[in-house]
Formats: sequence, C-alpha cells, structure tokens
Amino acid sequence: MKYAIYISKNGEVTGPFTKKELREAVHAGTVSLDDWAWHKELSEWKAVRALIPIIHVSRCREAIAEFGDERDILNGLRDGTLLMDDYYWCEGMSEWKQLSTLEVSKRALATTAQKEALNAAGLPFDELTTKAQVSALFSAHDNAPASAKQLALLSYFGRSVPKNLSKKQAAEIIDAITSHSDSKDVFGDWNDDKLILFPDIFADEIAVRKKECFAQYNAFRADLGSRASGLPKLSLDHATRIFAYLDAFRPGWTKPRTAMFLDHFLPCVKSKIHLSPTHS
Repeated sequence: MKYAIYISKNGEVTGPFTKKELREAVHAGTVSLDDWAWHKELSEWKAVRALIPIIHVSRCREAIAEFGDERDILNGLRDGTLLMDDYYWCEGMSEWKQLSTLEVSKRALATTAQKEALNAAGLPFDELTTKAQVSALFSAHDNAPASAKQLALLSYFGRSVPKNLSKKQAAEIIDAITSHSDSKDVFGDWNDDKLILFPDIFADEIAVRKKECFAQYNAFRADLGSRASGLPKLSLDHATRIFAYLDAFRPGWTKPRTAMFLDHFLPCVKSKIHLSPTHS
C-alpha cells in the first residue's frame, strides 16, 4: 500500500483503503464521491473525487464515457469501443489530451507482426493503430466484394461466380482450384495470359514487365561495352514509343515473359521504331 486512505462519513472515520478498494466502495455505494478523504501526503481532508478523479472521454467534442480507472480505458481500446485519438480530461488537468498520451494505452497498440501483415495485405495503418483496429481492418477486408483480379481468375478457370462473392470466399475457391494437380499447368499459364485477356485489370503488372524489359535492354547494352555501338542509348520516352508500337501491332507480345526483350523489344530498336511517332 503506497499510502492508507481514510474516509470521514457522517462523523465516523473508516479505513484504511487502497485506491482500488476505495473505487470499489464508491461503485458499491458505501462511499460517496462527496465524502471526505485523507492520507499522510495530504495537508487537509479532500473530497473523495479529488483522490480518484473521474476520467471523462470525448470524441468529436461529444462526451462518450466516464471511467474511474485507467485500466478501464485500456479495456476500451482493446475491445474497440475507444480510439487512440479520443480525448480525455479529469479534474486538475489544464486541457484535454488524446488517449494515446496515456502510458497504459501503449499496451493496446498493434504489434510489429500485425503491422507487417497489414502492409502485406495493402491495408492502411499508422503508429496509433490498435490491436482491435487490426482485427476490424482484416474483417472488413475479408467481407468486401471480391476484387476484379479474383473475378478475372475465376473467369479464366471457367468458374461461375456466386452473387455477392466476398474476397475471403473468392480466395477460398481459388485456393481449392490451385491445390488440384490438374490445375497447376493451367495456373502456370495464367501469369502470362492474364495480361493479354485482362489488360485493364492488370495494367500495374504490365507496367512492371515493361519497366523490366527496358532495364534488360540497358543491362544488355552495358554488357556489350564497345560492341554496343549499333545499339543507341534510349530514353524512357523512346522505350514508351516502342511499347506503344508493340501493343498496337504485336498483341500478346508480353507472352512469354522471357521473349519480351530478345524477340520483340530489341528488334524494334534495330528497326528504329523509337524514332517513329508514338503509336496508340
């Protein structure tokens, strides 16, 4: 016991109490917040409410809860009813402060592993994301409608898509398909075919392949050294012109990936396609 608290009520003194015992007595109704309290570090008797101040919590300037113990705030952060950017105030404070400034709140923060999982899933988070918010983010993500990429893959395998299919359900169906040995060969072709069949949906992956193709040209030219005199140094704009030409006149040139540079890009350089007007 850091110090013993004594209570004066109706002319009688009771105690000693710990702060925890005093809170329990207040909750039970045997002690009032207006009763008088004293311990050895006080120069005079004070109201009980001064020793165990009520913690007021607000959100968007609206009061949402009152607590008698910081541990109750921790529980609220853990179950998601409270947020790190909610504000708190109790008697004696000059201004409201965010719950994130409470030392006890740190125990509700998401772990490093949870943040890594959010990052891998492409879900938003920051330094104040709590464990409860991690669960909510993943739950919302799983229950969201199936993505365009998931639906494209199911279409590629000739599977009918149930109405209101969620991301989680789509992932389970795809896992079941790809686990079958007779689907592995078809799935191997998917990584090339999807760029040809669904170019708009997989535009980001097409952009990555083109960037790699351009980098491969630069590396090839560097390896040749003095023997690369017949291969011009290309700007990104030059490479973009070649890509536009290939997209327009050689559809499917991104398949297979290994042939993009030698069978398509390099011959275009030698034919000076990069000096021609941009093709659309």
